[in-house]
Amino acid sequence: MAGLVGRLPNGMLGITFVLVLLRDTGSCAAGGAAAGLHTLTAAVSGPLWSRAADRAGPRAVLLVTGTGQTLVLTAVGVLSARTQSRPSLVALAAASGVLLPPLGAVMRALWSRTLADDPAAKAAAFAYESVVVDVVFVLGPSLVAALAACGGPPPALFCAAAATAAGCLPVAASPHLGGAPGGGGAGARTRPRPLRRPAVLGVLPVGFLLLGSVSAAEVSLVAFADGEERRDAAGPLIAALAAGGVLGGLCRGGQRERAVAARRLAGLLAGLAAGWAALAACRGLWQPAVVLVPTSLLLNAAVTAQFRVMDEVAPREALTEAFGWLNSLGAAGASAGAAAAGAVAGRGPDPAAGFLLAAGCCAAGSAVAAACRTTWRRAVPAEQGPPGVFPSRRPP
Repeated sequence: MAGLVGRLPNGMLGITFVLVLLRDTGSCAAGGAAAGLHTLTAAVSGPLWSRAADRAGPRAVLLVTGTGQTLVLTAVGVLSARTQSRPSLVALAAASGVLLPPLGAVMRALWSRTLADDPAAKAAAFAYESVVVDVVFVLGPSLVAALAACGGPPPALFCAAAATAAGCLPVAASPHLGGAPGGGGAGARTRPRPLRRPAVLGVLPVGFLLLGSVSAAEVSLVAFADGEERRDAAGPLIAALAAGGVLGGLCRGGQRERAVAARRLAGLLAGLAAGWAALAACRGLWQPAVVLVPTSLLLNAAVTAQFRVMDEVAPREALTEAFGWLNSLGAAGASAGAAAAGAVAGRGPDPAAGFLLAAGCCAAGSAVAAACRTTWRRAVPAEQGPPGVFPSRRPP
């Protein structure tokens, strides 16, 4: 639960910074700049913190980033009530991105290591991780909206600060982190670099395209509701997409999946592309609601499969960094997808082009996954199982 709570700020801070700057300076541009800088600095610093977690141990990294992030967000909350200095607030928003704890990467690497001897439990853990992604980006903005309605943006900042501390500190204190790689010295200089592994590089564009399709679809759902003259329906439609993903993840967590993750990933992305494309033909509000149910199940399964593939192909000594890069590319894809879909929606009232954009992203991701299957298979040492099967890795 602490791992979930600590990641809630990931879904809260972007919109919170927009609201803070809009209220204090009256400038939407300043709010967008603050949110953009936060996202950019988080995307750049995330893999670096994740690498530090592999080298120095995740406990120290979570303590530093968790404490620093809590202090920065508290400072923004206090200063926003006392000053209207645009540069100061934007700079603090950027600093909060630099100090964003790599909790997602740490948790996924931790699941992989502690459950290495139980493939079924590890598969369930990665299904849970996909549920966390859905919950964070549904519950986070909802919390911001509720808190901002009651007391303005500062309470949302204080809530994000409290969530950071409540998530990072218990995880950092967990005895399970003691078994994670760490330490410096000569060994740290000889650790493998995940970006030098073709198999790892093959997973990253898939993550970019997958989350890019999700953001494009969400923006298109807003445009769809607007075109139907039912703007109030946008929230429920997006919530339906997330709720279906949560349900799928919870159900999948109790199943034993025998299919090869790499093979499943290509097929799931192809199915997801068909689901997004089907939304382009929908009319009224009931049709997209019906299509979103199977589409959301495919989305959750695809996110889970990409986690499993990265777990299998990344070097054990740099597993956290590999997941950190996947997180950063996913965040970049989400931003690019939202921007592209917004530009498409601005050209006309028909949201079909946005859904087709999302479908194109998943189709491209499926092609990349299919092309990389041989590379991913070769990345798994032969002693871990027969060719073509992605067995659970054993700790060294």
